[in-house]
Amino acid sequence: MLSALALGLAIALASPGQTGSAPDAARHSLASLIARADAAYVRRADPAQLATVGAALDEAERLAPGDYEVLWRRARLDVWLADDPALPKAEQTRIGKRAWDYGERAIQANAARVEGWDYAAAGMGQYALGLGILRALREGLEGKFKDRLSHAEKIDPNFESGAIQTAWGRFWFELPWPKYDARKSERALKDALGKNPDNVRARVYLADTYRKQGRHREAREQLEKAAAATPGRYDEAEERRWQEIARRKLAD
Repeated sequence: MLSALALGLAIALASPGQTGSAPDAARHSLASLIARADAAYVRRADPAQLATVGAALDEAERLAPGDYEVLWRRARLDVWLADDPALPKAEQTRIGKRAWDYGERAIQANAARVEGWDYAAAGMGQYALGLGILRALREGLEGKFKDRLSHAEKIDPNFESGAIQTAWGRFWFELPWPKYDARKSERALKDALGKNPDNVRARVYLADTYRKQGRHREAREQLEKAAAATPGRYDEAEERRWQEIARRKLAD
Protein backbone atom coordinates (compact mmCIF):
# COMPACT_ATOMS: atom_id res chain seq x y z
CA MET A 1 0.00 0.00 0.00
CA LEU A 2 1.32 3.46 -0.90
CA SER A 3 1.84 5.90 1.96
CA ALA A 4 -0.24 9.09 1.78
CA LEU A 5 2.87 11.00 0.74
CA ALA A 6 3.79 8.51 -1.95
CA LEU A 7 0.20 8.38 -3.22
CA GLY A 8 0.07 12.16 -3.45
CA LEU A 9 3.39 12.13 -5.27
CA ALA A 10 2.16 9.53 -7.73
CA ILE A 11 -0.92 11.65 -8.51
CA ALA A 12 1.18 14.79 -8.89
CA LEU A 13 3.68 13.12 -11.19
CA ALA A 14 0.94 11.57 -13.28
CA SER A 15 -0.99 14.83 -13.71
CA PRO A 16 -0.76 16.28 -17.22
CA GLY A 17 0.27 19.79 -18.05
CA GLN A 18 3.12 20.26 -15.56
CA THR A 19 5.77 22.67 -16.76
CA GLY A 20 9.02 20.87 -17.46
CA SER A 21 7.56 17.47 -16.53
CA ALA A 22 8.96 14.23 -17.93
CA PRO A 23 7.01 12.13 -20.43
CA ASP A 24 4.16 10.10 -18.99
CA ALA A 25 6.06 6.81 -18.86
CA ALA A 26 8.98 8.40 -17.02
CA ARG A 27 6.64 10.13 -14.56
CA HIS A 28 4.89 6.87 -13.73
CA SER A 29 8.21 5.09 -13.41
CA LEU A 30 9.56 7.81 -11.09
CA ALA A 31 6.46 7.66 -8.90
CA SER A 32 6.75 3.88 -8.69
CA LEU A 33 10.42 4.06 -7.71
CA ILE A 34 9.78 6.63 -5.00
CA ALA A 35 6.88 4.59 -3.63
CA ARG A 36 9.16 1.53 -3.55
CA ALA A 37 11.86 3.48 -1.73
CA ASP A 38 9.36 4.81 0.83
CA ALA A 39 7.92 1.35 1.53
CA ALA A 40 11.39 -0.14 2.00
CA TYR A 41 12.59 2.80 4.10
CA VAL A 42 10.02 1.97 6.76
CA ARG A 43 11.72 -1.47 7.08
CA ARG A 44 15.28 -0.20 6.63
CA ALA A 45 16.59 -2.03 9.71
CA ASP A 46 16.58 -5.08 7.42
CA PRO A 47 19.74 -4.82 5.24
CA ALA A 48 17.87 -6.16 2.22
CA GLN A 49 15.22 -3.43 2.56
CA LEU A 50 17.91 -0.80 3.06
CA ALA A 51 19.55 -1.97 -0.17
CA THR A 52 16.16 -1.67 -1.90
CA VAL A 53 15.87 1.96 -0.79
CA GLY A 54 19.28 2.76 -2.24
CA ALA A 55 18.67 0.93 -5.51
CA ALA A 56 15.27 2.57 -6.05
CA LEU A 57 16.65 6.04 -5.36
CA ASP A 58 19.66 5.40 -7.61
CA GLU A 59 17.29 4.65 -10.48
CA ALA A 60 14.99 7.55 -9.58
CA GLU A 61 17.95 9.93 -9.57
CA ARG A 62 19.02 8.63 -12.96
CA LEU A 63 15.55 9.43 -14.32
CA ALA A 64 15.21 12.82 -12.61
CA PRO A 65 18.51 14.06 -11.14
CA GLY A 66 17.10 17.43 -10.10
CA ASP A 67 13.75 16.26 -8.74
CA TYR A 68 12.98 17.56 -5.25
CA GLU A 69 11.24 14.35 -4.13
CA VAL A 70 14.31 12.33 -5.08
CA LEU A 71 16.86 14.73 -3.60
CA TRP A 72 15.42 15.00 -0.11
CA ARG A 73 14.95 11.23 0.10
CA ARG A 74 18.59 10.74 -0.87
CA ALA A 75 19.54 13.15 1.93
CA ARG A 76 17.30 11.28 4.38
CA LEU A 77 18.86 7.93 3.46
CA ASP A 78 22.39 9.25 3.90
CA VAL A 79 21.53 10.80 7.27
CA TRP A 80 20.34 7.37 8.40
CA LEU A 81 23.52 5.71 7.13
CA ALA A 82 25.81 8.33 8.69
CA ASP A 83 23.97 8.06 12.02
CA ASP A 84 24.91 4.39 12.48
CA PRO A 85 26.77 4.25 15.83
CA ALA A 86 29.08 1.51 14.50
CA LEU A 87 30.27 3.66 11.58
CA PRO A 88 33.91 4.86 11.63
CA LYS A 89 34.26 8.62 12.02
CA ALA A 90 35.77 9.03 8.58
CA GLU A 91 32.74 7.35 6.99
CA GLN A 92 30.37 9.40 9.13
CA THR A 93 32.05 12.53 7.80
CA ARG A 94 31.95 11.35 4.20
CA ILE A 95 28.33 10.20 4.19
CA GLY A 96 27.22 13.15 6.32
CA LYS A 97 28.70 15.52 3.75
CA ARG A 98 26.88 13.69 0.98
CA ALA A 99 23.60 14.01 2.90
CA TRP A 100 24.27 17.70 3.43
CA ASP A 101 24.94 18.16 -0.31
CA TYR A 102 21.70 16.41 -1.27
CA GLY A 103 19.84 18.56 1.24
CA GLU A 104 21.32 21.71 -0.30
CA ARG A 105 20.29 20.57 -3.77
CA ALA A 106 16.78 19.90 -2.46
CA ILE A 107 16.64 23.44 -1.05
CA GLN A 108 17.63 24.79 -4.47
CA ALA A 109 14.90 22.70 -6.08
CA ASN A 110 12.18 23.84 -3.67
CA ALA A 111 13.03 26.18 -0.80
CA ALA A 112 9.39 26.32 0.33
CA ARG A 113 9.42 22.71 1.57
CA VAL A 114 10.76 21.62 4.95
CA GLU A 115 12.58 18.39 4.05
CA GLY A 116 15.54 19.93 2.23
CA TRP A 117 16.27 22.36 5.07
CA ASP A 118 15.92 19.69 7.76
CA TYR A 119 18.04 17.03 6.09
CA ALA A 120 20.69 19.55 5.05
CA ALA A 121 21.02 20.45 8.74
CA ALA A 122 21.00 16.79 9.78
CA GLY A 123 23.66 15.90 7.20
CA MET A 124 25.75 18.84 8.34
CA GLY A 125 25.41 17.62 11.92
CA GLN A 126 26.65 14.15 11.00
CA TYR A 127 29.53 15.66 9.05
CA ALA A 128 30.47 17.80 12.07
CA LEU A 129 30.31 14.91 14.52
CA GLY A 130 32.55 12.80 12.34
CA LEU A 131 34.96 15.65 11.73
CA GLY A 132 35.06 16.80 15.34
CA ILE A 133 33.09 19.74 16.78
CA LEU A 134 36.04 22.09 17.22
CA ARG A 135 37.19 21.61 13.65
CA ALA A 136 33.60 21.98 12.41
CA LEU A 137 33.29 25.27 14.27
CA ARG A 138 36.51 26.49 12.66
CA GLU A 139 34.93 25.68 9.27
CA GLY A 140 31.99 27.97 10.13
CA LEU A 141 29.37 25.25 10.41
CA GLU A 142 27.61 26.66 13.47
CA GLY A 143 25.94 29.50 11.61
CA LYS A 144 25.12 27.33 8.61
CA PHE A 145 23.52 24.66 10.79
CA LYS A 146 21.45 27.19 12.73
CA ASP A 147 20.31 28.83 9.50
CA ARG A 148 19.06 25.60 7.95
CA LEU A 149 17.41 24.24 11.07
CA SER A 150 15.75 27.61 11.74
CA HIS A 151 14.36 27.62 8.21
CA ALA A 152 12.98 24.11 8.71
CA GLU A 153 11.36 25.11 11.98
CA LYS A 154 9.71 28.16 10.43
CA ILE A 155 8.23 26.05 7.64
CA ASP A 156 7.00 23.17 9.81
CA PRO A 157 7.85 23.09 13.55
CA ASN A 158 6.05 19.74 13.85
CA PHE A 159 8.12 18.00 11.15
CA GLU A 160 8.79 14.35 11.97
CA SER A 161 7.09 14.67 15.37
CA GLY A 162 9.76 16.68 17.15
CA ALA A 163 12.83 15.95 15.01
CA ILE A 164 13.72 19.63 14.74
CA GLN A 165 13.52 20.25 18.49
CA THR A 166 15.54 17.08 19.09
CA ALA A 167 18.24 18.43 16.78
CA TRP A 168 18.29 21.76 18.63
CA GLY A 169 18.62 19.92 21.93
CA ARG A 170 21.64 18.01 20.75
CA PHE A 171 23.15 21.08 19.10
CA TRP A 172 23.28 22.99 22.40
CA PHE A 173 24.69 19.89 24.10
CA GLU A 174 27.48 19.25 21.60
CA LEU A 175 28.85 22.79 21.52
CA PRO A 176 31.99 23.30 23.61
CA TRP A 177 32.13 25.80 26.46
CA PRO A 178 31.25 28.66 26.48
CA LYS A 179 28.70 27.94 23.73
CA TYR A 180 27.40 24.80 25.47
CA ASP A 181 24.00 25.53 27.04
CA ALA A 182 22.40 22.84 29.22
CA ARG A 183 19.21 24.82 29.79
CA LYS A 184 18.59 25.36 26.09
CA SER A 185 19.36 21.69 25.43
CA GLU A 186 16.95 20.50 28.12
CA ARG A 187 14.21 22.89 27.02
CA ALA A 188 14.45 21.86 23.36
CA LEU A 189 14.41 18.15 24.20
CA LYS A 190 11.40 18.57 26.47
CA ASP A 191 9.69 20.42 23.61
CA ALA A 192 10.48 17.44 21.36
CA LEU A 193 8.96 15.05 23.90
CA GLY A 194 5.92 17.32 24.14
CA LYS A 195 5.38 16.80 20.42
CA ASN A 196 6.17 13.08 20.57
CA PRO A 197 6.34 11.47 24.05
CA ASP A 198 7.56 8.24 22.40
CA ASN A 199 10.68 9.91 20.96
CA VAL A 200 13.42 7.49 22.04
CA ARG A 201 16.29 9.57 20.68
CA ALA A 202 15.10 12.67 22.54
CA ARG A 203 15.05 10.69 25.81
CA VAL A 204 18.59 9.41 25.25
CA TYR A 205 19.78 12.93 24.43
CA LEU A 206 18.00 14.31 27.50
CA ALA A 207 19.70 11.66 29.63
CA ASP A 208 23.07 12.79 28.26
CA THR A 209 22.23 16.40 29.09
CA TYR A 210 21.21 15.44 32.63
CA ARG A 211 24.29 13.32 33.15
CA LYS A 212 26.59 16.12 32.04
CA GLN A 213 24.98 18.26 34.76
CA GLY A 214 25.48 15.55 37.38
CA ARG A 215 21.75 14.75 37.47
CA HIS A 216 22.36 11.01 37.36
CA ARG A 217 19.03 9.83 38.75
CA GLU A 218 17.07 11.83 36.16
CA ALA A 219 19.42 10.61 33.44
CA ARG A 220 18.81 7.01 34.40
CA GLU A 221 15.04 7.54 34.45
CA GLN A 222 15.13 8.82 30.86
CA LEU A 223 17.27 5.89 29.70
CA GLU A 224 14.96 3.40 31.41
CA LYS A 225 11.94 4.95 29.70
CA ALA A 226 13.74 4.84 26.35
CA ALA A 227 14.75 1.20 26.80
CA ALA A 228 11.28 0.10 27.94
CA ALA A 229 9.33 1.73 25.10
CA THR A 230 7.36 -0.46 22.70
CA PRO A 231 8.82 -0.02 19.18
CA GLY A 232 6.54 0.85 16.30
CA ARG A 233 4.91 3.98 17.72
CA TYR A 234 6.35 6.30 15.06
CA ASP A 235 9.46 4.88 13.32
CA GLU A 236 10.40 1.36 14.34
CA ALA A 237 13.90 1.31 12.86
CA GLU A 238 14.78 4.60 14.54
CA GLU A 239 13.22 3.52 17.82
CA ARG A 240 15.08 0.19 17.94
CA ARG A 241 18.42 1.80 17.07
CA TRP A 242 18.11 4.28 19.93
CA GLN A 243 16.73 1.72 22.35
CA GLU A 244 19.91 -0.28 21.85
CA ILE A 245 21.96 2.84 22.54
CA ALA A 246 19.90 3.45 25.70
CA ARG A 247 20.52 -0.11 26.90
CA ARG A 248 24.27 0.25 26.34
CA LYS A 249 24.30 3.49 28.31
CA LEU A 250 22.37 1.83 31.15
CA ALA A 251 24.88 -1.02 31.21
CA ASP A 252 27.71 1.51 31.50
